[in-house]
Amino acid sequence: MSEHPTDDILHVLRQTWGHTQFRPLQEEIIRSVLAGQDTLALLPTGGGKSICFQVPALARPGLCLVVSPLIALMKDQVENLRKRGIKAEAVYAGMSHQEIDQTLDNCVYGPVKFLYVSPERLLTDMFRARVGKMKVSLLAVDEAHCLSQWGYDFRPPYLRIQELRALLPGVPCIALTATATEQVRQDIVEKLQFGSTCRVFQQSFARPNLSYSVLNTEDKLRRLLEVVQGVGAGKTSIVYARTRKQTEKAAAYLRQQGLSAAPYHAGLPSEQRTRTQQDWMHNKTRCMVATNAFGMGIDKPDVRLVVHLEAPDNLEAYYQEAGRAGRDEKYAFAVLLQGPNDADELRRRTQQAYPPLDTVRRVYQALANFSRTAVGGGELVAFDFDLAQFAETYRLKALEAHNSLRMLEREGFVQLNEAVNNPARVYIPIDHTDLYRFQVANAQHDQLIKSLLRFNGGELFAGFQRISENSLAQHLRLSVVDVRKMLLFLHRSGIIQYQPKHESPQALFTTPRFDAAQLPLDQKRLNQARELARHKTEAVLRYAAGGRCRQQLLLEYFGELDAPACKVCDFCLAKKKAKQDAAPAPDLRAQLVSLVKATPQTPREVLAHFAPGQATSITQLLRELVELGELHYAADGRLG
Repeated sequence: MSEHPTDDILHVLRQTWGHTQFRPLQEEIIRSVLAGQDTLALLPTGGGKSICFQVPALARPGLCLVVSPLIALMKDQVENLRKRGIKAEAVYAGMSHQEIDQTLDNCVYGPVKFLYVSPERLLTDMFRARVGKMKVSLLAVDEAHCLSQWGYDFRPPYLRIQELRALLPGVPCIALTATATEQVRQDIVEKLQFGSTCRVFQQSFARPNLSYSVLNTEDKLRRLLEVVQGVGAGKTSIVYARTRKQTEKAAAYLRQQGLSAAPYHAGLPSEQRTRTQQDWMHNKTRCMVATNAFGMGIDKPDVRLVVHLEAPDNLEAYYQEAGRAGRDEKYAFAVLLQGPNDADELRRRTQQAYPPLDTVRRVYQALANFSRTAVGGGELVAFDFDLAQFAETYRLKALEAHNSLRMLEREGFVQLNEAVNNPARVYIPIDHTDLYRFQVANAQHDQLIKSLLRFNGGELFAGFQRISENSLAQHLRLSVVDVRKMLLFLHRSGIIQYQPKHESPQALFTTPRFDAAQLPLDQKRLNQARELARHKTEAVLRYAAGGRCRQQLLLEYFGELDAPACKVCDFCLAKKKAKQDAAPAPDLRAQLVSLVKATPQTPREVLAHFAPGQATSITQLLRELVELGELHYAADGRLG
């Protein structure tokens, strides 16, 4: 793609995305980046954060290095850029050494514009050796709240970004996040070593078109059905459940009631997840019932409803997930269903999330055994990992194992990755002449090589390309098993580098493996983390308890202390309704006087003529009429 003048950012936006204008704050953020200033951008979910680093990167020469913690999100953004004709690459866990090596070479010598990197890959020897040779013009840190231990999703490898900055002198940095308290904002600026001239842009966290509600119920599925039907069964919605089992159960219930619903979670085959997501994006499925992994990076503006069957562990997560409703700025709803025991259950989960240290060490040792990793080895070597199989093999309680692994992840010792669909990939490391010689000498493989070149062209010589083993098998009239055997033979012969299709969950050690007894767990820091988690849980419970405007409660948590009431949440609407009920209709006074003048009646008999909801206002009005002398009590207690 050709470069554009730095002052023509609107041209870049139009040519690449087809938009004619920027969203609020986007242009100011982009101009700050182009001026070479370190920039922190706080934009709510759906605010268009990626545009803020993609446009300036395209408007100047050089490569944009993007640090992102989520493999699925990275892959989505890379695919979206490639669809627009922009060269983009990614380096993350699960890629082979050769594939990473080739990708980094492409970034040094090729026309790559964006390189997405997971944080634990930043300062490997291989990456250090190459990054200095790349013409990096911008460093973008996505999900920047991961830098702060005061945030809700702290990732220790993120702290190494400041070391990366030392390798990129003079390169400006933009940090982006949708959710950050004041303490987290200060932490980001400090940890990234932003200069004194850094700029901070913050859009209000208020969503004027989003109506927040908390509904108490003892039957969540029945209440869910009412909410979905109330918004409109044909409208697009997301229902968040905590477990895979809950997603299956809720989706099945909604389907039984005649609604278009489907479950989505990491335990489903990748083809089914992809098909389900596409059906939802194209409105063939209206209601997606999913675990919290769903929705990251998905731009569907017409979601009218987001329902949580249980509260997330913190308000940052709730705000982000609820904020996927109403991105088109039309009226939308965010509903939290709360059962009678939910508060106690949330507190219990928070406590369980921090197992005793001896349990954590035992799980760490079991993971080393499971992966056959020796002390001092295994750093960043990914292996397939199934939690249920792991727990059963080492006689661990699944929940205890899960919480211990998550604690090890927060402390920066391991990393767990959900199943991500990695299609088969092939690269040809030899030149055309050597390949032709091999084809002449090995006629039984000639047709497969020709098919690879026919489907993928010369790009196979430049780097790893996706291939479809199924398409190759159909074209060659062979079984998929036979095609894979032939590809493996070519791989072992050095003719191609072949990465088979892969979609299992994975785990890896982010440091050389420790002796479990010597694992440097910091008890003091773990105590602080436990207390922070408890504090965040209580903030969620205060929000759920209400008693005030829901949006005000959320905004105060994020440091916006003087926000006006939203007027559209359940509390504000109930308050408005009560006020309307309390105010007598203009003709009610005349109606009451006429009624009792025609037939003297007791106050109770008067009330029988009106709706129960009007009782308070009528009683008050009768009292006023008596005080003003317009009505009088007779000896028998009747008004006339």
